[in-house]
Amino acid sequence: MSYRFIRVTDNYPQYIQSYYEKNKQAHLLSYDEQYKAITNHSIEIVSSFGRCLRELGVDAFEIISNDKVLQSTWAKEHDVKENASDAEIIFEQLKFYRPEIIWLDTTVFLNKEWVNRIKNEIKGLKLIVGHICAPYNNVIGSSFSHFDIMFTCTPCFVKEIEEQGGNPYLLYHSFDDQVLKTLAAEANSFPENDFVFTGSLLTGYGLHKTRIEYLEEFLRSDINLTIYGNIESQKTIRMKQLLHYTIKTMLSLGMEGLVDGNSFLKKYKKYADAEINNYSKQLINSIREPVFGLDMFKLLQHSKICFNIHGEIAKVCGGNIRLFEATGAGTCLVTDNKKNMPDLFAVDKEIVVYNSMEECVEKVKWLLNNPVKASEIAKAGQQRTLKDHTVKKRAAELNGLFLEKLRTK
Repeated sequence: MSYRFIRVTDNYPQYIQSYYEKNKQAHLLSYDEQYKAITNHSIEIVSSFGRCLRELGVDAFEIISNDKVLQSTWAKEHDVKENASDAEIIFEQLKFYRPEIIWLDTTVFLNKEWVNRIKNEIKGLKLIVGHICAPYNNVIGSSFSHFDIMFTCTPCFVKEIEEQGGNPYLLYHSFDDQVLKTLAAEANSFPENDFVFTGSLLTGYGLHKTRIEYLEEFLRSDINLTIYGNIESQKTIRMKQLLHYTIKTMLSLGMEGLVDGNSFLKKYKKYADAEINNYSKQLINSIREPVFGLDMFKLLQHSKICFNIHGEIAKVCGGNIRLFEATGAGTCLVTDNKKNMPDLFAVDKEIVVYNSMEECVEKVKWLLNNPVKASEIAKAGQQRTLKDHTVKKRAAELNGLFLEKLRTK
């Protein structure tokens, strides 16, 4: 049984910008040529899932909603009105292709109005599924019950989605083993690093407050840490601080009704839950430009140890994508201990876990002084990821689930 599957998703904005800077004539190609070129070039998980599903016989492809060049080309080829919004162009694509299954993980489309419009207007649709594994606001949360399935990446998110009336399914992140073939064929100019962190350092509810504190402690402890990070501007931080104090003050004065009655304040209500702090000067001075895509994997491949910590919203559960990116690339992963970690890796054999900042610092120093052991753990972690946590394995799981659901429709 075959079916048509469309995933409405995003690529990293920095990756898209870099791609078009390197391929300045790409906009001259047809939509099909552009789509094939960027998905063949990309090593983003977005493209990997579609490829693996196609290998299983599924008519699968992605609508990369934030690729304006690609979407503009489709709109021109299909006579979509010139002033159509991004959302309207995407909706026109869904009507044109008429998939049996639509997957939404672009957060702007995770709202009940859009989901219900799709259900009512896309002919032949049998399943509409979503995906959330990041901090979300009340608007997104209220959409969960409108999906046939809401995929998520940790057991704690499963519980949250159930509490909001949704039908959750635990689908852990994964690693695309094709990356290793690409790395083997490419030169790697990144220097060898003892200890590295790569990722975002965002302030506010459910995000990276603890992560930032750990990195600053490493710097104070004179650990040889290399940081490739994405940080926020002072303007953004000041705006978040204003939201924090405004909403927190209103709630403390018993004005919750006013907060909930204002769509903007309600959207950011959770900002009242955590202080918004500035970065230290030492951290700012230590950060290098963030890396994405193949460059990120090259960095990890040339790093002995990689630091990982989940955002506050993860609570007691683990499952962020860095677990699989780092181990897949072959670096020794040091990560925060979560209750479900033994379900994913053999603790202190395939990855190293810590329960506190002090323990983390101690274990990192020990690994740096015992590079042979760090290398053994890195190799074991990579073997586990290539065995149990590949995109191919997740795609096969998805396909089995979808076929089962379609048979009952």
